[in-house]
Amino acid sequence: MTSAPQYDSTHDDFAASVSPLSPLFPEVIVPHARAKSSRFTVDKLLEGLNPPQREAVLHHGAPVLVVAGAGSGKTRVLTRRIAYLVSERKVHPGSILAITFTNKAAAEMRTRVVDLVGNRAKLMWVSTFHSACVRILRSEISRFNISRTFSIYDDADSKRLMQLVSRDLNLDPKRFPVRAIMNWVSNLKNELVDHESASQRVNTSVEETYLQAYQEYQRRLTAANALDFDDLIMTTVHLLQAFPDLREQYRRRFRHVLVDEYQDTNHAQYSLIRELCGSELQGAPDGLMADPPELMVVGDSDQSIYAFRGATLRNILDFESDFAGAKTILLEQNYRSTQTILNAANAVIVQNEGRTAKNLWSDAGAGDLIVGYVADTEHDEAQFVAGEIDRLSDAGASRYGDAAIFYRTNAQSRSFEEVFIRVGLPYKVVGGVRFYERREVRDAIAYLRAIANRTDDVSLRRILNVPKRGIGDRAEAAVEELATRLRISFGDALRRLDEVHGLATRSAKQLKAFAEFMDAHEQMVADGIPADRILTSVLQESGYLAELQGSVDPQDETRLENLVELVAVAREFVAGAAPAAAGLDVAGAGDVLDLDRDAGLVQREVGLAELGPQT
Repeated sequence: MTSAPQYDSTHDDFAASVSPLSPLFPEVIVPHARAKSSRFTVDKLLEGLNPPQREAVLHHGAPVLVVAGAGSGKTRVLTRRIAYLVSERKVHPGSILAITFTNKAAAEMRTRVVDLVGNRAKLMWVSTFHSACVRILRSEISRFNISRTFSIYDDADSKRLMQLVSRDLNLDPKRFPVRAIMNWVSNLKNELVDHESASQRVNTSVEETYLQAYQEYQRRLTAANALDFDDLIMTTVHLLQAFPDLREQYRRRFRHVLVDEYQDTNHAQYSLIRELCGSELQGAPDGLMADPPELMVVGDSDQSIYAFRGATLRNILDFESDFAGAKTILLEQNYRSTQTILNAANAVIVQNEGRTAKNLWSDAGAGDLIVGYVADTEHDEAQFVAGEIDRLSDAGASRYGDAAIFYRTNAQSRSFEEVFIRVGLPYKVVGGVRFYERREVRDAIAYLRAIANRTDDVSLRRILNVPKRGIGDRAEAAVEELATRLRISFGDALRRLDEVHGLATRSAKQLKAFAEFMDAHEQMVADGIPADRILTSVLQESGYLAELQGSVDPQDETRLENLVELVAVAREFVAGAAPAAAGLDVAGAGDVLDLDRDAGLVQREVGLAELGPQT
């Protein structure tokens, strides 16, 4: 057996960005000291659970779908289930794979289970679909002749690459918008259709053009030794399908698989679970076919919000036919709302077609009536909501921080923000520019990516003249011409400046200095220097920090704070600790929230803006 430092799922975002700087993830569980005795008896684990919740926790054997209505305690069920497996059924934590949809949910689940059964629970794989696939690919992708140090392109990187592809293919941006091409490609990848077989899905001349872009986009990803987000899952599924022995290896490893938010899975994610847990699979060598792991999926067709990303309710509605012998458990008791709110919600959702029938109920009593208001204008609506928040606050019924306003589109926040500013109501917009999407953070991560992966042209060209170092578009184009002519990466061309045609002396000097800067930091990686020290050196030696420190723009002070936070995240990543949440916490402020982005959050008072038939 081999071993390596354990991967902490709470670092997924940072690790995905600079993964080549981190240790490769082990294929096997690290040997560990004998676990302490169980902290809780089975009676203690079941304490406070209602009968359906207990049934889910104690379930044994066949695949099970837990239909968990809103506020029905699904996280408690999942964590108690895992604790029960470890403490009572003596399941090795390393044989448990728990899939959630966000890093935050994964961290919360891990923390709760550790609180129940101790540190041995840290050996579980608790992560998002993408993070679990990254771990598998870092270990196994060489079977596809792809380097395990591949870069991971997020949405912004992918968009930039597709823009370059569209430009080089001379595509009219009005007729063939980059976002439309990317959506088409993403939908195909979510259906496990790669660029080689995509021609079978082409039905129009527009799609023929999209196909050309897809094929060139994928060729450049391969040349850059990079995968985009959709590739992570598609490639993992293809890997398991192409190598049945590998699939059986992971089926034998993961004897218990739990999936949260199953209603929001797409075809690729479903296929991954099918490969790991299905009972009728082809290709396994004789005698190597492992019995299916125990599978528990938790979801609710009424809470599906990601159809626009390819999620399909078929996965949850057809669960019992997809997995032989499967059963369904309904969680209908709500612990979050009053019966008045639930009655209104039930009356609305019952109109939906293609749903698992259930009726949410609560023992919290009827509660207050729902307040309705028909506004004449958006500002009238915002004024009413602001008045209600003030009224409740003045009456001592709530604080500003207890209130939230949900809206469907970003544009709808404008009227609320204007009114709140005018009346002096403190607020914060949740889901604005996220930490890892901020320009300075993306610049810093691009440096790390380019240092770790010389073939990552997108990252390298992003920071070629950031901060400004006198390298203009003409110089960049000259280097690109050499790379194209010799069929080498932009980074390799940068190291062969004597072969670049038409390069001004000053530009050549700046490019040479930049290449030497990158080489020096590549050597730091080779020498095993920790990521936080490399990042600090990059920010200092590149002049990035100096440029911000010398600026009179007040926004640059915030950018400096963000980079300090990023270095702290890197330091915690190296130390194996959970990174602190980035961003400001405005105490006592009301939240202005996006309805899609913030499903599942809990607030004391909630306003629904622009409520209508389509909301």
